[in-house]
Parts: sequence; C-alpha cells; structure tokens
Amino acid sequence: MRFHTVMFFRKGDDNSAEGTYIFSTNSNYHILYAEKGKIRSDIVVNDEREVLWYALNILSTNITMKYAMNNQEKGKDFRRPLFEKEKKIFALFGEDFLKRKDEEINEILEKNPYNDI
Repeated sequence: MRFHTVMFFRKGDDNSAEGTYIFSTNSNYHILYAEKGKIRSDIVVNDEREVLWYALNILSTNITMKYAMNNQEKGKDFRRPLFEKEKKIFALFGEDFLKRKDEEINEILEKNPYNDI
C-alpha cells in the first residue's frame, strides 16, 4: 500500500491536493490517499490505535529511508537497516506495535528474503 508523505488532518476528496488525509466522520476514521485528482484508497477504521498505526507508517517513511541510506553496509540488503529502524520507532508506541511491525516484516521476508551479495 502506497501513501504520500504529505499528510492533512482534514477531509479529502477527488479534488484535493495530492497526499494522505486523516479525518473522522460518523464515529469512523478515514485514511484517504489522493493522487492525480483521484481518491486512490480510503481505509476506514473505528479504532484510534489503528489510525495511529497508519499515521506512524506514513510519517516514519522519510526517517527510516534516510537512516537506511546512511547506514547501509556494502554487500548487505538495504532493507536490513530500514527494518531495524522501523522496529525501533514502532517499539516506542508499545509492544503491540512492535509485534505487529515484526509480523509485517517477517511476511515481507518470507516472500522476498534478504538479498546480501
């Protein structure tokens, strides 16, 4: 799932600027992604921790990518430092977030294992 790192905390629609919109309507939270004048995804949840999960994924992208680029080891898969930093960030929000991030990373690695040279 792809989200733009520009985040707005207001309602978005097909005419909105490109980015991710997080807003609440009728006791539900929307994580809406608009691109090129179209809504590309609209995830609806009713749990505040779930909203935090999505927001953290979006907001941490630049941090984790920059960390991975600056800490990449020659011959090692670029994702090693990336996943390491993701785990550290998500652990700050509780054991449940760390466990979920671990599971997500393990699923990725099952389908696409590390490719060290």
